[in-house]
Amino acid sequence: FSTYKTAVKVANAGGVGLTSHWGILSPVDPETHQISDAPNARVISSVEKIKFDLKYIEDHVNDDAVVGCNIRVARIQVDWPGVVRTVLRMREKSPKLKEVLKLIVTSAGDPAPAHKLIKKKAPDLLHLHVSPSLKLVEHTFKTGCDGVVAVGYEGGGHQSYEQVVTTILIPEVREAFPDKLIIAGGGMVNGRSLVAALALGADGIQMGSRFIATKDGDFHSNYKNKILEMDDTSTMMCDGAFGPIRLYKNEYAIKHPLRMSKEERLEYEKKMGGSIQGGTKEFIEDMKAYDLVYKGDVEHGAVLVGQTVALIKDLPTVKEVIERIMAEAESVMKDLNSKFVP
Repeated sequence: FSTYKTAVKVANAGGVGLTSHWGILSPVDPETHQISDAPNARVISSVEKIKFDLKYIEDHVNDDAVVGCNIRVARIQVDWPGVVRTVLRMREKSPKLKEVLKLIVTSAGDPAPAHKLIKKKAPDLLHLHVSPSLKLVEHTFKTGCDGVVAVGYEGGGHQSYEQVVTTILIPEVREAFPDKLIIAGGGMVNGRSLVAALALGADGIQMGSRFIATKDGDFHSNYKNKILEMDDTSTMMCDGAFGPIRLYKNEYAIKHPLRMSKEERLEYEKKMGGSIQGGTKEFIEDMKAYDLVYKGDVEHGAVLVGQTVALIKDLPTVKEVIERIMAEAESVMKDLNSKFVP
């Protein structure tokens, strides 16, 4: 989805704001990027979208802020090289982007080809890769990545076949890589989560669902308000575009339960055309279930959310989310110190 406004707000509030790899297949208004039936509506490419996003970031982010780009490098995501090259070119040409754009986060595939491209063109740019098991983390660091976003099975969106939860994943990654940059994802939602992640061995946290459910974020109001109704049983694992995916348990999710093994997924991808752009009509139509959510249909589309929705009860601003997290984390740390008796 489109996350450039949220990315700027996160960055200006002291976090690291990530803008997303566009994946909407329906025609959109070329100025607002909202799905539209207007005569001027058209399908826009991920390359065109990242150009727009980075220009907006360049114009609106604070000089001392930090932003990055989240890019999917899955087998069927054949447009990723163009997106990466566009990011690198725009960063090289813009003094402002070169100062604030500090990292690329890749996900959903092998980080090696992207890493080679990134470091060849921008050796100072940090490259982190999303990795959901120790084995995949080992591959990430063997590739040469500067850090890892280690995401447990509690997280929303695309997950792994390994099903390792955050409380196991982060300590084992830290013990295996004592000096590496580790960001914890999956189950991160508040100050208590932050303290827990630091105790488990992480250097910081990545959040998705909590930033979706904000007053001033990019997402559709139906998406945000639906999160407020969810509890700890409201999500389920399903067959997604790139493998297992955690979704809100609605009509779409129930019709797409997780059934495929990794081997079956590979065969399915071949059968469906091998890429998003070159996929069969059936595959493309199924992908448009995500477009439904983008325009507000949260009952019939694929709604990406993590189990953290059980702890989300309001719609603060992005800035308020970060301020709350830091205040709560400080309070929790003090309380823990009072309980610790050497």
